[in-house]
Amino acid sequence: MSDTVSAAAIATSQDERIRQRAYEIWENEGRTGNPEDHWFRAERELADQGQERSDATVENALPAAAVEAGSTAAGETSDERMAE
Repeated sequence: MSDTVSAAAIATSQDERIRQRAYEIWENEGRTGNPEDHWFRAERELADQGQERSDATVENALPAAAVEAGSTAAGETSDERMAE
């Protein structure tokens, strides 16, 4: 049950960030436009920011840490890496 609560909290937090960014977009466009367009644009912007942050973390990491981070992102376990 705690996994379900955690997932719900993460989704709520993400929705709140999207809502806030969509509101900023709406204000910047003179408080006009389609709310769905603002929402989808906010989603894309936040997803792009998350990807940039993820890429930067791996690129700036020490070699062993970068391998670990890259493998974890790919869904590999340490046992799978050692078998290679």
